Amino acid sequence: MDRSSMRRLLPLVAMMACSRPPALHPDPQAFAYRSRSKVPDAAARQIAAAAAGDSRRRPPWSEPHPLHAAGGAIGDGRDKYLFGETRLYLGEYEPEPGKFREIDPKDDAAMAYADALFTVQQLQRWAQRHEIAWDVQLGRAKGRVGASGADSATRELLSDLSRRSGLGPEEAEMQRARLDEKYRDRR
Repeated sequence: MDRSSMRRLLPLVAMMACSRPPALHPDPQAFAYRSRSKVPDAAARQIAAAAAGDSRRRPPWSEPHPLHAAGGAIGDGRDKYLFGETRLYLGEYEPEPGKFREIDPKDDAAMAYADALFTVQQLQRWAQRHEIAWDVQLGRAKGRVGASGADSATRELLSDLSRRSGLGPEEAEMQRARLDEKYRDRR
């Protein structure tokens, strides 16, 4: 390839590099997600507002999980990738300076399952409303969520969390209120 061909190809390569979705991190403690394609800014604004509202109505177990954008800020009018993560396990926390409280591992597993399940349900709602699909990852386990729901890999990931907690989907959500109260000093 001659130099002039290389110069013409360089902007295309740069543009393609900028149009790739952000990488997901293989953190075994966090449920990561990203849109599989760029999302129109109007949809990104609606999804960000829904995520913020969901966090107020149903506070996360471990820490807030804001929605981020790659390829532009939410509200700038441009299409962008959306991504985020939900930290599933708390382990311990500090209710007062210098005083630590450990979480019962079974309680932590129940809340992790409830939050992962809720996140998959959120992603499915957003996929249905905005015709987008999502990649998800927990540790090395990867899957997808679309308008029709979780794929088999994501269902297996949720089944593993269910086995660890010893709970089914309805039980996990019912236990959530009790455990929120039990560990209310974590906020």
